[in-house]
Amino acid sequence: MQFSIKNYLESPLLLILVFLISTCISVLLNIPVYRQILGSIFLGFIPGFLILCITKLDRLELHKKLVLSIGLSISFVMLMGLIINTLYPLISYETPLSPKSIVISFTFTMLILAVIANSRGGLIFSFKQFYPKFDQNDKAFLLIPSIFPLLSIIGMHLMNAANNNAILIIFLFLIPIYVIIISICRDQISEKTYLIIIFLISISLVLLWGMRSSHIIGTDAHLEYIVFKQTFINEKWQILRGYGIINSCLSVSILPTAYQSILNINPECLFKVLYPLLFSISPIVIYIITKNYTNNFSAFLASIFFMSQKFYIITAASPRTNTAILFFALSIMILLLSEISEMNKKLFLIIFIISCILSHYGTTYVFFVIFFIAWLSMRLIHKIILHPIDLHSKNPQEKNENAIIDFTSQYKIGRISESFFSLGTLMIFFISLFLWFNMVVYSPFDKGVGFIIETLKSMQHVFLIESRDSGISAAFGYGIIEKGLLSKIIFVISWQPIICIAIGIMSTLARFRHRVTFPDKSDSPNCLSKKIDLFFIVLGLICFCAMASMVVLPYVSQGYDVNRLFLQMVVVLSTFLIIGGLEISRFFHIKYGYLVLIVAIISFFALNTGLLHNIAGVPASIAIDSHGPSYDDFYIHEQETMACNWLGKNLEAEKEIYTDVRGKSRLISQGMIPVKSIGDLPGFLQGNRDFDGYIYLRYFNVINRNLSVVQSSNFYRLNEFEDFLSMQERIYDNSGSILLKSRNGPTSKHAFSYSDLA
Repeated sequence: MQFSIKNYLESPLLLILVFLISTCISVLLNIPVYRQILGSIFLGFIPGFLILCITKLDRLELHKKLVLSIGLSISFVMLMGLIINTLYPLISYETPLSPKSIVISFTFTMLILAVIANSRGGLIFSFKQFYPKFDQNDKAFLLIPSIFPLLSIIGMHLMNAANNNAILIIFLFLIPIYVIIISICRDQISEKTYLIIIFLISISLVLLWGMRSSHIIGTDAHLEYIVFKQTFINEKWQILRGYGIINSCLSVSILPTAYQSILNINPECLFKVLYPLLFSISPIVIYIITKNYTNNFSAFLASIFFMSQKFYIITAASPRTNTAILFFALSIMILLLSEISEMNKKLFLIIFIISCILSHYGTTYVFFVIFFIAWLSMRLIHKIILHPIDLHSKNPQEKNENAIIDFTSQYKIGRISESFFSLGTLMIFFISLFLWFNMVVYSPFDKGVGFIIETLKSMQHVFLIESRDSGISAAFGYGIIEKGLLSKIIFVISWQPIICIAIGIMSTLARFRHRVTFPDKSDSPNCLSKKIDLFFIVLGLICFCAMASMVVLPYVSQGYDVNRLFLQMVVVLSTFLIIGGLEISRFFHIKYGYLVLIVAIISFFALNTGLLHNIAGVPASIAIDSHGPSYDDFYIHEQETMACNWLGKNLEAEKEIYTDVRGKSRLISQGMIPVKSIGDLPGFLQGNRDFDGYIYLRYFNVINRNLSVVQSSNFYRLNEFEDFLSMQERIYDNSGSILLKSRNGPTSKHAFSYSDLA
């Protein structure tokens, strides 16, 4: 039989086989460019795509398939990595996560998945669906956002090289301007165009922090990076001493190790760019969730609001948390997709739940609490309200007219609570959580129990505003009268979305019985395309209460970052933000129904990107400022990296290193120095000064002559300790970082003096 290109393309199994072989060759022979391109598709898309083919989800729209393929691929990499990490040592293979082991194991597994999918007929699909057609109108609307990634990359390069933020400021101004343009022309834009616009904005924003400098940015990110490096060097995941609960997060150990083994790029670059690239699909997930009940433009605004969150923008600094939030969002999306069968819903839900557990403990605990309360609420509603009604009545007209929902919805809710959203799934969630957090890695379960105990203890201070985190006090305007105009503007902007969400939930509850399908008219503020499911309203109430717990429960705001929790809750609450904003417009008879929402979202965007502060002349974001607290804390200078590298190579065993709170992160990620070897310099200088070790002064200490203090905006001046520091031996100095070593005897000519810092 004569072979042709057409036959080749019409044989999906053969095509996948050729791709897998090509990837193996490019990795094993280390062929540049091809290795990175093929490897990214190999890990980031193919596994999830094959799983979808096995489940034969042909009815899913293209963007839903792509999002699920990427999410399932992330899950596959972590779970498959854990499996081979566990099994291979049993047959005396001690480097299960070596590049050769990963490429062979993953290729063989994907080949099996491809054969199964082909045997089930799941690979019989048209490749044309991956290339949606755009008319001239679509292309015109994509022209401006297509330059957003370019502006982001060029602007950040200019910022790193010359501290010039002009292009970045233009880019950040263009986004809200373009949102306004879209709002005016919203009826002329197709759904596929909205989706591409969302992705282009998403990838441009989330990469800003990832491209800032050549080194790790953040706080916990430095610890996460060193766990990844140790896993990659050891070619095996194991519990590392001194890194506690981070050991439980495979999202920062096995996941980046697999990518580094396949891609072979600069490890710091991989760690800073990988998570923003993966998390950039999350706004599309928000769009899908909101689109389930609203029109295209409303879902677009919901995704923009999600991208405006501070914790979204700093994804590069919080990889494990945002990876877990992505799985949380995918789980909510799965619950809402009517195109997926109950069996597949349960399968995907369990996969994403386990992946969330393996990604981040804090997000998992919040997820479980929401899941448990939602399941319990649904059962109570079903038992108290719906049970007296005969769901199987032959005459639907016999329904109770006082019920809050119609006959069809009652049956649907009963099915939801009895199928994939079930006690069985909840038990799998808890058992998996308990086994991983308590039986395998230990620390996270103790941390969770301790958090509950401290929360209960703090209830005695429930009426004291001082018992909350300082951010909560500021959010409620504590001392706002004495502050400047900028603080007052920030206070108003911060409360706008919360008020819209609260009104959205309350109005939905008040009108639930009467909230039917509204006409999708351009001038109508009624954007709902169908009735909201009761269980989604229950989720919204729970998520809103979770946010309120930050205020009501004193310890919660201290033990968990409010921005982190808010980003997770916005996954559900974005829909209610849209409803609330439109209800406000209706109440005040605002002719343009979306005006309230656009003002709230754009101002919130300007606040969290640092654009508002930049206009006011106050540095707030490391992305667009090269001075200020954020820059001093998180930006790593090359002098700091060189000093840490030198110390890491020349450090004497059993010697302790003293530095300030931000210097610690630099020693960890740049010098690969164990956490247990690093002490607190400000605390040490205030107490007993007899020591035998090193003192590390970072760029901020040398240039600004200050020492930052743990959990405080105050500083210690170095001149307060000049006498003591002058007695130590200076062993390294590159004009941006200084290393001192303890010495005995008189001060030498190389001794440190305060004037050296000038």
